[in-house]
Amino acid sequence: MVDLFFGNLWSLLSTVLVAGVLAWIIITALRHQRVEHWGRKTAVLAASGLLLCAFAAMRDDYALALQGGTGLFALDAMQNTLACLAAALIAAALLSTLILKNQACRKAAFFVLSFAVVFKIGLIEISRALIL
Repeated sequence: MVDLFFGNLWSLLSTVLVAGVLAWIIITALRHQRVEHWGRKTAVLAASGLLLCAFAAMRDDYALALQGGTGLFALDAMQNTLACLAAALIAAALLSTLILKNQACRKAAFFVLSFAVVFKIGLIEISRALIL
């Protein structure tokens, strides 16, 4: 089980980033009344979520699956489909923060983005634990 999270460089990086992203979401949610710039918080969350997706793709050999090889999840697997839908939700939330300059809308976008990121993390990490 330790190898699942710390077995190689990509596993280690993705594990550390998962912990960091979850901590960022929790700290920001607990301090939501004192936050003045929701656009910045949303941008940091989106950037770290994108970096986490890149690390997870490297860790799970997603590039091999794209080339017809055997990655951890097949391209038509439920995990990939649901993760792509969550990615679309993330993109929509991030795009809304660029269009809508209202801090209340940006705050809502942050929490939508948080939900989607936590959903993707939970989906992939639980699936990995069950498969491996």
